[in-house]
Amino acid sequence: MGAMPMSDSGLLIDRPIVLLASERSGGNLLRAVLGSHSQIVAPSPVHFLTNIDPLLPLYGDLSEDESFREACNDVSRFFQHQIAGHAEPPEGAALFECARERSLLGLLDAAFRLIMQAEGATRVLLKENEAFRYAHRLANRYPDIRFVYLVRDGRDAALSWIKSPNHFGGISHISRTWRDEQRACLSLLCDPTLADKIQVVHYEDLVSNPRETVESLCEFIDVGFEESMLEFHGRDEIREQSAGVRNWENLSKPIMGQNFNKHQKELGWWRAQTFNQIAHRELAALGYDVPKVSAIHRVGSQALDASREGFGLALKAARGRLPKPAEVLIRGKRRRNFGRIASELEARQRPRWPRQR
Repeated sequence: MGAMPMSDSGLLIDRPIVLLASERSGGNLLRAVLGSHSQIVAPSPVHFLTNIDPLLPLYGDLSEDESFREACNDVSRFFQHQIAGHAEPPEGAALFECARERSLLGLLDAAFRLIMQAEGATRVLLKENEAFRYAHRLANRYPDIRFVYLVRDGRDAALSWIKSPNHFGGISHISRTWRDEQRACLSLLCDPTLADKIQVVHYEDLVSNPRETVESLCEFIDVGFEESMLEFHGRDEIREQSAGVRNWENLSKPIMGQNFNKHQKELGWWRAQTFNQIAHRELAALGYDVPKVSAIHRVGSQALDASREGFGLALKAARGRLPKPAEVLIRGKRRRNFGRIASELEARQRPRWPRQR
């Protein structure tokens, strides 16, 4: 294989592919599928951005060799424990020599370029938690970047989260987390500088119609479709990852074509109602059916919210820190005004990014 092309920006990776997805939305399935392409390496998720970004201020001035060398060595140590499968962690000295700039993206670029070289790949898929937070920074440095926004019915994602041995939190926390992450991704889709760099893929389409969905995705990321992509479960590396992580057990199996809408039977009435109430706007935008929330649930949840707010006010009153009456009136008017704006928009909302049925 010849020399790998470089990015137009002067960085090392050409046309990176970045996955945007919430937890328990099928991201590792899609990673396994794309990583089975002969040109693409899709390392196990290390969540480089969210882990390394907060550390960089601790190194001091990265323009100084000593500081940047220490950062490179720590990134190498990070990969040694984070990465799973056959991918070789990049060495600190190699990162120091390879990096085209001394920054978060310079380190990411050098690290994954070295992984690409070791695997003989020309493209890389990055599966990163909260990648949407870095979308503009990535797009500014990689003009030809491609984002794949993988979305799954949030109620099925919530059910999978509840079943997961590694994820915690009640249905309200899960619902708000899913809602806020979709809001961030949908906001990117509404940005004209990014919209043409993002393709929405519905998990339900991926499992029920994998060939057509993957072929469309291949066209978007500019690679030819390969039959091996649908035979990902036979790869030794995928089998090892499946055996090592309980949440990845299904990766060693063929795509399960009916693995959706389980929430209808298993999530339970109260949980489903809670999710629909919290995330109805985002579910509807993505083309999912959202039943009307029952009056019983609405009144019950409002009573719970009121009791929490009342308890908080009681604590503030005990400390003599209650807001002034005028403040309460002004904030109430602001809240009602925004509520009217949102309600009017919701009343005429139609799906903008529905499934490819």
